Amino acid sequence: MNQMNRFFRMISRVLIVSMLLTFHPAHAGIVATDQLISATQIQGDREKVVNFISRANVQQQLETLGAKPGAARERVAAMTDEEVRTIAAQIDTLPAGGTNGWAVAAIVLVVAAVFYFVYK
Repeated sequence: MNQMNRFFRMISRVLIVSMLLTFHPAHAGIVATDQLISATQIQGDREKVVNFISRANVQQQLETLGAKPGAARERVAAMTDEEVRTIAAQIDTLPAGGTNGWAVAAIVLVVAAVFYFVYK
């Protein structure tokens, strides 16, 4: 019986020490609503640009300009939030129900210019 009590004391001490050694205080902060909305909008804009450059007619024009579609996706991922926001806003100005060839070409040229000047 005495050995059993020693065993339980030893186990309880080991558990107490292990709990104290693994204790990590939690750090929580308040996230403002506008920060959360901004992050969500940027992600949506980035997806919009990636979807735009994934279209067949845009890929053809990018290849005509010498850019590979895979490289274009990587560059969109590396763009700053402001660059993505600017290009997504231009995509939103395209005509509804169909795209004008000149509008697509203009967007592609803007994307190519951003790539050229940022990634020289």
